[in-house]
Amino acid sequence: MVLGSKQKIKVRIYLELMGWPKEALNENLKKIVGQVKDKWNIYKEDYSEPEKVGDKMFSSYVEFESEVPDINQLFSFVLNYGPTVVEILEPNEVYVSGSDMQDIMADISSKVNMLDRNLKIVSARFKKAAKIIEKLKKGSEKEKEAQNEEKDESTKFTIKK
Repeated sequence: MVLGSKQKIKVRIYLELMGWPKEALNENLKKIVGQVKDKWNIYKEDYSEPEKVGDKMFSSYVEFESEVPDINQLFSFVLNYGPTVVEILEPNEVYVSGSDMQDIMADISSKVNMLDRNLKIVSARFKKAAKIIEKLKKGSEKEKEAQNEEKDESTKFTIKK
């Protein structure tokens, strides 16, 4: 079957979350699936029990099967939610028009640019924080030196009665 831009795609998606507390994981997964249900026909969903990963972190996932209205929405979902796995169940072949591909590429480019911008902002904040910490360390070292000098000076002079 060749897919036109408005033919449905049957998919199986695995979406995983990590975090704490463990009770919040499946609640958040259910919220995401609820948002997807507003747009897509979901006909199967299965949630895992949260598993401990490391000291405090937990991991949980949902597996769901759905009919996606078109390939643009599928790409948008992948970009926004970053699922672990997306299996295309039907059709076996996909045709993507030039305009659909252009829309998909624009969405990918926009997401990459946003992530790059956010990474640069976070990097700049870390550098600024490192400079502040370095200044504080130097300041506290100078303060300790001054306190030690005061102690030395005060012990040199003793008043005898």
